[in-house]
Amino acid sequence: MKRFPQFALIAFMFVLAVHALLASGAHAKDIYFDSHWTLWQNADILIWTPDKEPSIDPKEFCLSLRRNNTGIGEPKCRLFGEWERDTVASRYATWLSNNMEPGLDAHYLKARHPAMMAKFQTLEDKIVLYVADKGNNLQVAIFDETSSEPKAAGTVTKKADKIALGDEIASALFDRHTKRRLTKEERLKMETEPDELYKESPTFRSWVGISAGYAQAQIPFTPDSWYRSHIKSRVGNYRATRDSVSLWNFMDDSTPLFTLYAGGIWFGFIGGEIFYRYSNHEVKIDERDSVYEELDHWDFTQHEIGLNVMFSRSYSPIKWMDLHLFAFLGFQYSFYSEDIELKSSKKKPSKEYETRFKTEDPYKGALLGFGFQSVFLQHYGLSVRTGISSRGKDIYTEPSPDAAAEPTTIGASTVDWFISVGLEYHWTPFK
Repeated sequence: MKRFPQFALIAFMFVLAVHALLASGAHAKDIYFDSHWTLWQNADILIWTPDKEPSIDPKEFCLSLRRNNTGIGEPKCRLFGEWERDTVASRYATWLSNNMEPGLDAHYLKARHPAMMAKFQTLEDKIVLYVADKGNNLQVAIFDETSSEPKAAGTVTKKADKIALGDEIASALFDRHTKRRLTKEERLKMETEPDELYKESPTFRSWVGISAGYAQAQIPFTPDSWYRSHIKSRVGNYRATRDSVSLWNFMDDSTPLFTLYAGGIWFGFIGGEIFYRYSNHEVKIDERDSVYEELDHWDFTQHEIGLNVMFSRSYSPIKWMDLHLFAFLGFQYSFYSEDIELKSSKKKPSKEYETRFKTEDPYKGALLGFGFQSVFLQHYGLSVRTGISSRGKDIYTEPSPDAAAEPTTIGASTVDWFISVGLEYHWTPFK
């Protein structure tokens, strides 16, 4: 039992030592930022410093790279004397030394002198390692030909042992996958290729899809007072309503919506789409009206066919996904099929049932909206779109002696908002 305090003290001291070792290792390097820069196999590493004496040995640093990254091949390391003897480069190196600090974005460290920017552009696939002595620490940064600002930057603890110091820098900045260095022909080809984000679109891109969505009379962000009469209206006596002009005074204005469609885009800009839409609308009967005691159900199925003209713009944010933003303008024809049935106990319908309101097929309308298509692996698409659609009848007809005193045209002006999400299959028949 007497040995237990000694054992506990030894264990406690061991834990403290391990913690101190881990803490010292954690603070041995401090990387401010590290973007997705390319580490080439068999790279040329140019060591650039504003100091009179370099803090690392080029030969030992190359050995450190090979020890810490087995995929780097046989790198070549040397002092970048050309820049150290250049006035513009020396002044920028000194400015970096005075301004590099934690929390600073890479953009603020960008070289803005045209001559210095030109020097970065002529590096081809060489990697510049910037090293500056700051007393107890070394400032380190990576530059390449893709930008005139650092691709990575930070500090490492300064050590007298240059081998250990080279290992520290190699593990801090060069612990990443390597890529084969480009030939001059490959580099020239990449320079002349368009940006991946704005790559050339195929001559024609086509798709088929199926979507589910929702439609309602009230358009978002518009006053409720515009729709109150439609939404709250009820049909009495099988045909009486506040306003016969809008279909939504007779039928439920909010309903699920299903669509089948197919389309195509020419040169990634303009195209067309045909579609069929299906929805079901219950008649908004006035439950207080005793005439409906004979009624089991009454609704209308809405069938719509139409054509959209589409204007699109394509992007490739990542390699395996294409993003197509689009706007559309089109027209449609709407047809309604009635589904009405009396209760089984009712043998003969009422007179009001026989004189109920009827739809006036076909209705014509327009569509306007926008959306996007996300296409994965060039074939599998997810589409979201929203817009406004209308349907109606021409009420300006020749007068008839038998015409009623009140307007009797059903659905002369009907507008609704819709949103839908679709699954699509895309293909390119020719390029």
